[in-house]
Amino acid sequence: MLGLRCRTTRLVAMALGVAAALVGFTPAVTAQSARSGYVLVANQQSASASLIDLRTDSMRFIPVGVGPHEAIVSSSGRVGVVTVYGQQPPGNELAIIDRSTGTVKKRISLGEYVRPHGAMFMPRNESRVVVTSEATQKLVLVNIETGTVEGTVSTAAAGSHMVGVTADGTRAFTSNIFAGSVSELDLVKRELVKAIPVGPRAEGIAVAPDGSTVWAGSNTNGTVSVIDARSGKTIETLGGFSLPYRLAISADGRTAIVCDPQGDAIHVVDVATRRVLWKLYGLGSPRALRSRRMGRRRSLRWPRVRQLGSSTWSGGSFCGRSGLARRRMGSRSVQANRVRGSGKSKSGMTRCLSRCN
Repeated sequence: MLGLRCRTTRLVAMALGVAAALVGFTPAVTAQSARSGYVLVANQQSASASLIDLRTDSMRFIPVGVGPHEAIVSSSGRVGVVTVYGQQPPGNELAIIDRSTGTVKKRISLGEYVRPHGAMFMPRNESRVVVTSEATQKLVLVNIETGTVEGTVSTAAAGSHMVGVTADGTRAFTSNIFAGSVSELDLVKRELVKAIPVGPRAEGIAVAPDGSTVWAGSNTNGTVSVIDARSGKTIETLGGFSLPYRLAISADGRTAIVCDPQGDAIHVVDVATRRVLWKLYGLGSPRALRSRRMGRRRSLRWPRVRQLGSSTWSGGSFCGRSGLARRRMGSRSVQANRVRGSGKSKSGMTRCLSRCN
């Protein structure tokens, strides 16, 4: 728990799908499509998760354990996983959420592998996840069907926080906050391949689907390093960010998103040219994102604005803390309509959000 994450009182900002053809994006279509599906949110201070039905604007609170930090949802949308990081003593559990019943169907103990944080489902496998154990410098492979730890891989780095996995499931990369590095891990041999220097407080991370490049952010420097995965060398460093807190790359590998809560913005980057194409700003400290394919298209998605106690879920048709946002495309600026929502809770500090159908 570092920097803005442990001090913020805002809900993680949004779930989004990344556009393959961003120039064809229309806010009206996006607002309509956001009215279906579910959002799973980890509420750090209330020891709960929120399961939000976007179609009915209803919400269910699910007790998951003290100090939940991250939430992920399977590709089918049937199951979610919340990492229970804990406070004192450290946590060591995963809460497995059944979306159809809105309940915890299983709690999985990770034993000695405490402080679970970033997690991802293995590609095309909804029974297995990988999760970082921040305190033990391990990536833990967990079978959530059997409730067992199948193995671990050492990251050999302090503060292994978030994780990205290649589309073929053979490699994983962890961002290591205290070490300021990225660890490349072989998931087949279950061994460390190499450590790659990034910069102080390396946290946000995204892996190109083909595993060719890894994008990693330095919270201290406000930069994103684009790393050649084969050589482990940084081939370009992108600047102009206040806090590149979370990163994502689209399934086709063409588009990267940089989530910048300190700048109240989302940056959309062309992977091939590594240029920022456009920017959404005025979003009210966005802190999470997901890349999602929508049939033949992809689009940026936000739920409607919703107040959750002291937290704010900033979303809608480009809606943020100020009630609106603008999309910058070169010298142009497009303002979207304000979207309002309702609903309150006592969820307190909130950590991570995932979207499922």
